Amino acid sequence: MTNKTKTPDPVDLNAGAHLKALRSWRGISQGELAQKLGLSYQQIQKYERGVNRMSASCLYKISRILEVSVIEFFAGLDGVTTDTGHLWLSEDEIRLLEIYRCIPDMTTRNHVLHITEAVARYRLN
Repeated sequence: MTNKTKTPDPVDLNAGAHLKALRSWRGISQGELAQKLGLSYQQIQKYERGVNRMSASCLYKISRILEVSVIEFFAGLDGVTTDTGHLWLSEDEIRLLEIYRCIPDMTTRNHVLHITEAVARYRLN
């Protein structure tokens, strides 16, 4: 007898959460990713919620589009060490990201983000 109310596997939930985070980090919408893969955006939603499993070939294609290692989708699972070599972040960039992530209040995070954007746009003549 099959269980029709089966909950998603924790590995699929983890991979889906990483897909969502990595996709957002790259500034790619569900629709854009779906189009590049020849899928519907609903399928991407199901992947991100862990409802549907991503095949190995699909996971590979997604990793190429998002320019990350396939192993990134399994970060946080026992025995998995993430590959950060592709990020090319300097020590200062890593430190800035670590500090930013320590800010618990989302409003404050948004203020820091806007200040950082303003500083990046500012040019001395």
